[in-house]
Amino acid sequence: MDTASVTSATHTSGMSAQTQASTEALDENYDLFLSVLTAQLENQSPLEPTDTDEMTSQLIEYSQAEQQILTNQYLESLVLATNNQSAETALAFIGKDVTYDGATQNYEGDPLTWSMEVPEGADELTFQVYDGNNKLVYQTTASPEGGSAYDFDWDGATTGNGSATDGAYTLSVEAAMADGTTADIALQGTSRANEVVWTSGVPELVLANGTTIGLDQIISAEDAQSGTA
Repeated sequence: MDTASVTSATHTSGMSAQTQASTEALDENYDLFLSVLTAQLENQSPLEPTDTDEMTSQLIEYSQAEQQILTNQYLESLVLATNNQSAETALAFIGKDVTYDGATQNYEGDPLTWSMEVPEGADELTFQVYDGNNKLVYQTTASPEGGSAYDFDWDGATTGNGSATDGAYTLSVEAAMADGTTADIALQGTSRANEVVWTSGVPELVLANGTTIGLDQIISAEDAQSGTA
């Protein structure tokens, strides 16, 4: 994928248009400053020489402006390098099955999968799927082995044998423990990375299930498995 969108606001030199314009203006002003200073020295009166303190102050001001522009240029180059590195990292996930942190996924007709760790001592798990309006649309239970990994698959079925419409759905999982207490379970999702986008200003992965995630949400990734979406 072309990473031009990452650098569209930045010149190949690593400077933004604003910083480049400031650098060019600084060069022009410096040439003008030297010309004026030379003229002052050539035409100064021996009885009233040019104030050296004023000349020193002007040189200091120019130096400070130069240092600020150079600092901006360095920071912009650093940001550009970081964005390019993040872009390369994101592109490396394309075609892989990515497990990410997130209870909310986008349903577009294909089954959704949430991965989780079942706590030790859990007797039963209750799964509740909510739509974008926080309305409960589906509920079921399961009794997986405590202390194991478990995947919950939802095919879009709703209570009453209905079918979910496209949109964002959030899964809530509660474990009933053997000691009579309950515990909420942290959720993960797994889907194949199909695309990288920069619409938010940083690279994000668009997954086969319609979810868009940041690189900081990725828990693990592996080569694509047959049948995984």
